Amino acid sequence: MDQTTLETLLAKNIWHLLPYHLPLRKKLTTQQESYSPRKGLLLFWQSEVGIVYGEIAPLPGLHSESLDEAKLLVRNHFPHFIKELEASNDSWLELNYPKALSPSVKFGFEMLAFHYQFLQEKTSLAYFLKPEPSFPVSLNGLLNCSLERLESEIQRCKIAGYKTIKIKVGREELKKDIKKVRLVRRQWADVEIRLDANQAWALTEAEEVLCALADCNLAYCEEPLHDPQALPQLKKSCGVNLALDETLWKDPDLARSIQNNIHAYILKPCILGGWQETLKWIRSAKSTGILPVLSSSFESGIGHLWIGLLASSYVSKAPAVGLDTSFWLEKDLLKPSFASRVQNGRLILPQKWPEFFELNMEVLQLSP
Repeated sequence: MDQTTLETLLAKNIWHLLPYHLPLRKKLTTQQESYSPRKGLLLFWQSEVGIVYGEIAPLPGLHSESLDEAKLLVRNHFPHFIKELEASNDSWLELNYPKALSPSVKFGFEMLAFHYQFLQEKTSLAYFLKPEPSFPVSLNGLLNCSLERLESEIQRCKIAGYKTIKIKVGREELKKDIKKVRLVRRQWADVEIRLDANQAWALTEAEEVLCALADCNLAYCEEPLHDPQALPQLKKSCGVNLALDETLWKDPDLARSIQNNIHAYILKPCILGGWQETLKWIRSAKSTGILPVLSSSFESGIGHLWIGLLASSYVSKAPAVGLDTSFWLEKDLLKPSFASRVQNGRLILPQKWPEFFELNMEVLQLSP
């Protein structure tokens, strides 16, 4: 795929959906499966102000919709949506998006609407976004590896300049998880440590691990329990700060009922249903003293940039954003890549949203 081919496609049909395949440095593993490469879609539209796009990237094991189901939703709803978008004076955040859209598809529609309205304004991102974004954005490093590889990954994150790291736990023996965290704290005394167990533990297992790490000064542990209803009991027995991720979109009523025991919300716009839904959780967090932490769900560099940009605007003094998943991408949709925009552990935001010719056309494929 090249720029000329894309322009030819859009000359025949004003919108087009193109799949991408991004090779990874190693296989991605969710609770359900392991896979490579990362697959997703870019939705292009030849508008009167130029070619605009949105990323749609359901992640197997996390999103309920498949890539084929996402394609069908776009084909059914996008033609009508662009007519409404052209006719509306509402901000992209206030548009009436089709109710049938799945979370990953709404994420893409919002990105495309944002891009369209930004080109209409002919200004910089700093002036287009309200409130004005705070530059740059701190990121957290991700340690998602075996105990044997941990030291080399610690060095990678140190070299990248991160001041905060997230350690994935819950996939090995409890003693190994404890060793991992102690090794990080021993080798990196001043780093902020976040844990993420992806609901891996029973209450007694979580108590064993977190009580054993009481002297490691953990920022929080994200989703430690199979049964989130027991989180208040865990908080009482161990005193460690707790964070919600999966519970926010699997059981939002439960999340609200236990909010007094929660330190942070981990907010993934592509899973929550785009920025309209994410902003509701940000406002709820701020009103109850909970820390809103933005994170990705392994989108491409475009999706990572989108999350970093909006976090900088809508979360005042945003805590470190979870975008180190970009390191897993051997190739990226952005050119230059998202990873090249990270300096000293912080994302350097652009002054404008990347246009289609700043995408890596090599990873795009013609639709079957």
